[in-house]
This record gives sequence, structure tokens and C-alpha cells, in this order.
Amino acid sequence: MVKYLSTNKERPIEQQLQAVRTKLKRWEQQQAFRDLVWELAVVDLDMDAPAILRGVSRSAKRGRVDAAKLALEITGRHVTKGDQTAPNITIAFAGIPRPGPVQIADAEVVDDPSEDN
Repeated sequence: MVKYLSTNKERPIEQQLQAVRTKLKRWEQQQAFRDLVWELAVVDLDMDAPAILRGVSRSAKRGRVDAAKLALEITGRHVTKGDQTAPNITIAFAGIPRPGPVQIADAEVVDDPSEDN
């Protein structure tokens, strides 16, 4: 990296190394630099995801229960107990007419046959 980061190529290599180390330390103090390094690391990890998943699959096939659970969770075929939430149930009665009051005068009077005895 010295050949890319050093600005004075005529200096001895030890002085160039020290200048490059100082430059890198200064960059590491800057949030923008750390954000760029993080972003590149995330992209690199994302590109490794297929190989990682193949490794999880191999481990699961060999009988590793944790790898099998992870593989099933990734595919959506297994939900851990801690992740389960109660379903949201909504009962809507919109548009259903409510029954009106029953008028006693309109009711039919029926004699109870069990009272005859």
C-alpha cells in the first residue's frame, strides 16, 4: 500500500511507511472513511452468502441441529418459539343491520302444554 498512499517517493522506505501509517490513522478517525470500510465489508459478506449457505446446508445434512434450524428458518419453514407473536384478529360487523326491539303486543301467545297437568 506504500506505493499507492505515499506522496513522496524519493524518501527512504521507512519514512514512507511512517507517513502512510500516519495517514491511515488519520483516516480511521473520520466517520466517512469508517462508513466506506463498513459498506465494503457488508458487500463482501453479501457476496459470500451463497458459500455460507452451502456450508450451513452441509452441516445440517451431517446432523447439526443448530445448522438445520437455521436453514429451516432462512427458508421460512421453521419459527423459533421466541419469534412467535399472537395473531392480530379483527372482527368487523360493518353493514350488518342490528335487530330492532321486539314488540310484546305483536307477539303470539301460546299456551304451555305442560301446565295442563
